[in-house]
Amino acid sequence: MIATDTSESLIRLEQIYKFHFTDTLQTAALNGLDLTIKSGEFVSIMGPSGSGKSTLLNILGMIDKCTRGQYYFKGQAINALSKRKVADLRKSNISFVFQSFNLIDELTSFENVELPLIYQGVSRQERRARTEAALAELEMLHRRDHYPAQLSGGQQQRVAIARAIVTKPTLILADEPTGNLDSENSRIVMEKLQELHKNGSTIVMVTHAQSDANYAQRTVELFDGNILMTEQEYAAL
Repeated sequence: MIATDTSESLIRLEQIYKFHFTDTLQTAALNGLDLTIKSGEFVSIMGPSGSGKSTLLNILGMIDKCTRGQYYFKGQAINALSKRKVADLRKSNISFVFQSFNLIDELTSFENVELPLIYQGVSRQERRARTEAALAELEMLHRRDHYPAQLSGGQQQRVAIARAIVTKPTLILADEPTGNLDSENSRIVMEKLQELHKNGSTIVMVTHAQSDANYAQRTVELFDGNILMTEQEYAAL
């Protein structure tokens, strides 16, 4: 029987440890971390380099597994699922926004946004409608036939966000989404993420920029693989 979490949280991490091993050394990237994220929250994750931010985001995105502990997503214990079931759960629930945009150079804006729907087996007619709607929401429909090299950094990131929302994900994970952008484009991207959150999206964002973190509802501070403020302290606020 697969263990379940009966709370109302979208994500619950309990005593998460992540170790990296070499022949002579064991390093703790995450060190007994507890975290709860409710559906519809916008959470920023901050901390110095090496604090475990990227490791945590990879575990939340089911790209990596914890060494020890429990990860519950929508009440399911992820550690108890097969690799195939984890992949299916990730594909149908989670989208990513990366610092480097990760658009495919040989595809147009439309084709980049449409691609995850192809992977999901969505019909051609529905793909077209949803892709156009996502591009329109990010004010990029007029650039539908442009290739990444023909777009500015800010425009590429808006296409990347359109690609992230076209599948209507339960969770959006953003990894330094403004890291390669100037201040004006950073503001535009963050306002778009904030707008998505106001429309019901759950967003977890790793950032070094306090100005970006200010758009979130709350900030989780990591240091040496753990959270500086406990969940009990957060709940008492």
